[in-house]
Amino acid sequence: MGNKLLYGSLCFSCIIHFALFAYLSISRQKVIHNKPLKQIEVTYQTIKSKKNSSPKQFRQKLKIFKKKETLDNSPRITKKHSHFPFRGKDVKDITKLSNQLSSKEKLTSRIQKLDRGQKITVPLLKAEKISNPKYLSYNQTIRYKIKQRAYLYIDHPDFKAGEVYLTFILTSDGDLKRIKIIEEKTTANSYLRSVGLRSIQESSPFASFPKDLNYPELTFNVVISFEVND
Repeated sequence: MGNKLLYGSLCFSCIIHFALFAYLSISRQKVIHNKPLKQIEVTYQTIKSKKNSSPKQFRQKLKIFKKKETLDNSPRITKKHSHFPFRGKDVKDITKLSNQLSSKEKLTSRIQKLDRGQKITVPLLKAEKISNPKYLSYNQTIRYKIKQRAYLYIDHPDFKAGEVYLTFILTSDGDLKRIKIIEEKTTANSYLRSVGLRSIQESSPFASFPKDLNYPELTFNVVISFEVND
């Protein structure tokens, strides 16, 4: 009797649980079906792919990049670089550079400035009989020095075309011993004659004679030619 009662209770409990489970399942399905569905809108966007740069554009970009890199690496002038090196010495004021120019540099600058319509030459005379290479080289050296000195007097209203022939004697030490204008060959005004004499006198002393010219003194003949280009 007791077993039957226990068995009946278990069966009743199972039926109640099954019915409850079935009811809950059906109720949930109704709720899901009755619930309105949300619409999902899908929009597709077109993705533009980047065009590959042409070789020409690539080279231009590379050139700009290299130029920028060069500028970034270039040295920058600071206060520490305020000194200007000149012949191994520092010159703090650039205006002092002109005071350090040698006389030769000043003379060259003057020649370049003034030698526009006027010209001075001291050519080798064809009448020279000495063919010693040492003598010819020394002769060229003194002629060049005379011409450089004559250019100091080119900027003058009396500078005209003409030729001044001169003869002078130098000692072996290069000192000027005597000088004279050859009048019969000279075709120049008084100003050019004065320039010819002063060019030789102010160029003295010249360099000493080379060892191969073993003479106590030598006579040199030169012609200073003054030209004016109209």
